[in-house]
Amino acid sequence: MHTLFAPKHGVELWLYIAGSLVIGAGLLLLLCQTPQRLRKPVIAFVTFLGGLYFTLEFLIPHDNYFTHVMPEVVNAEIVVSCFTLFIGIYNLFGVHGRAIRRKQPGWYNSVAFFAAFFLIASAGFIKDMRPDSAATPLFEILFNGFMNSLQSTTFSLIAFYIVSAAYRAFRIRNSESVLMMITAMIIMLGLVPLGSALTSFIPANSFFSFLRLEKLSYFILLLPNMAVQRAIAFGVGVGSMAMGLRIWLSLERGSFFDEEL
Repeated sequence: MHTLFAPKHGVELWLYIAGSLVIGAGLLLLLCQTPQRLRKPVIAFVTFLGGLYFTLEFLIPHDNYFTHVMPEVVNAEIVVSCFTLFIGIYNLFGVHGRAIRRKQPGWYNSVAFFAAFFLIASAGFIKDMRPDSAATPLFEILFNGFMNSLQSTTFSLIAFYIVSAAYRAFRIRNSESVLMMITAMIIMLGLVPLGSALTSFIPANSFFSFLRLEKLSYFILLLPNMAVQRAIAFGVGVGSMAMGLRIWLSLERGSFFDEEL
C-alpha cells in the first residue's frame, strides 16, 4: 500500500496520472451503465464505507491500522476531489456552450469565460512545466493583476448589500428592534474616537467608569456577544453532526437526494 502511494517522478508520475484517469473514467462509465435502481444503493454503500472508516479511525485509540493508512486514504480523497473538479468544469462548459449556441442574453459573458479559462489554464500549465518561459509573467499578470483585483471588486460590492440589510434590520418596529439598535449604536460609537470623546467627562477610575462608551462596547463584545456566538457555534455543531449522520446513513431527503441518478 505504501509503495503504491509513494511519491513518483518523471515518466512514472505521468503513467500513474494516466492510469488514474483511465481507472476513474472506467468506474464512472461502469456507474453510468448500472441500472438506475442499483445506482443509489451502490452510492449509499460507498458513502457508508467512507464514513465508517473515518468514524472508526477517530474513535479507536491511535496506533491502529486505520491511522496507519490515513495518508493513502487522504490521497485517494484528493484524487476523487479532482474528478469532481473535472465534473464541475464539464458542467460549466455545457452551460456556457449552450448560451453561446442559442445566443441567450449575455452570451458574450460566456465567450469571455472560455477565453479567460483557456488563457489562464494554458499559462498555468506552461509555467509549471517551464518556469523560465514567458508564460510565468503572463500568469502573474492574469492571476495577481486581474483575478485578485476582480475578486476584491466583487467582495467590495457586498458592502452595499450589508448596508441595505442593516437598514432593514435596524428599523424600529418592536422592543427587540429597539434593543438591537441601542446595542449597535453603543458598539459602533465605542469603537471610534468620537464615542470615547462623548463620555470622556466620566473619570476613568471612578465608580461610574463602566458607563464610558468604550467600556460598555468592550463589555458587550466580551460577554453577551461571546456567549451568543458560542451558543450559535454549539447549535451549528449539533446540526452539522446530525446532517453528517443523515448523509452517512443515506437518510437525507431533498431535491437532489430524491432525484434518479
